[in-house]
Amino acid sequence: MQDSQMLLEVVRLILPEEFLTYFKITKVTKVKDVITIFMDEFDTLSAELKGHKVESKGFLAPITIQDFPVRFKKVTLKVRRRKWYDSTTKEYLSNKYDLLAKRTHYSKEFAAFLKELPRDIPRIGPLS
Repeated sequence: MQDSQMLLEVVRLILPEEFLTYFKITKVTKVKDVITIFMDEFDTLSAELKGHKVESKGFLAPITIQDFPVRFKKVTLKVRRRKWYDSTTKEYLSNKYDLLAKRTHYSKEFAAFLKELPRDIPRIGPLS
């Protein structure tokens, strides 16, 4: 297995699968106890938007998603979705993804994990 393939396998173990399906990693930073992974959506339209006559117009404002800690460091994902202009309808369009747990800024898997924790555990360190 090549080095790049092994690295991709490690990333697949860390990040939720749908993030790697729809987004590419553009930058990773580590500041104190926080790892931030910046991701941009691939330049592809979802099935529901195919057939529209669209022109790429950059990205929407990024959203910040908190995911599982790695090696005692918080992990945040800064995700930018693309936006397109539909010249037929004169509307801006973007793909929609179900990346967050409802009413949170947590990835679905991380929110499910936190929900299972006993309520009396102090929220300190990377889980806070």
